[in-house]
Amino acid sequence: MNCSYCSKQIRPGTGTMYVSRIGAISYFCSSRCYTRQIELKRKLNPKEIRKSVAAVKQQKK
Repeated sequence: MNCSYCSKQIRPGTGTMYVSRIGAISYFCSSRCYTRQIELKRKLNPKEIRKSVAAVKQQKK
């Protein structure tokens, strides 16, 4: 399972699952990702974040 914000892989038994009022399920690897997406309402593309897994894969291509 991957983090909804930074697309980092989440190990079993760790992370947070957030269910919104409309029933959408989001998984977060850390409180940092949860805070940025839910509390600060940032909806960034993970490829725009330099340290994310998706950005690193895109740079290698």
